[in-house]
Amino acid sequence: PDVLYQLYQGVVKHIVLWCQDLMGTEELDARICTLSPVYGSKHFKIGLSSLSQISGGERKDMAKVLLGCLVGKLPKQAIIAIRSLLDFIYIAQYPTHSDTTLGYLSDALKTFHQNKAILVTLDVRENFYIPKFHSLLHYVDSIR
Repeated sequence: PDVLYQLYQGVVKHIVLWCQDLMGTEELDARICTLSPVYGSKHFKIGLSSLSQISGGERKDMAKVLLGCLVGKLPKQAIIAIRSLLDFIYIAQYPTHSDTTLGYLSDALKTFHQNKAILVTLDVRENFYIPKFHSLLHYVDSIR
């Protein structure tokens, strides 16, 4: 599987857009800006909305800090859906896998599917017919 293209440039891109829709671009930018710089990660000192031509590395750094910015602002079910996708992304990158870790990967995707309806209910998505998301269904078999 192509982690950079499918997961970071595909899935994380959608997650950030959903978060901007759910909490407002200004609110998300404000929360991102208030985070302390972390060694080895980009500090988004002016937020995310002003970025253009975002690299895979920048999306990776976004994924590292995003979840903490959502707490207290998004409904619990939306946070669970987003967290499960981020879990999926991190687990998919393990250097080696066992039946146990592949189970974790499957569980993360299952949790997303169990909670994604909130994004339709909140008018963030009309549906989940997203090609890059369909490929997630095949990750476990591809890794095996």
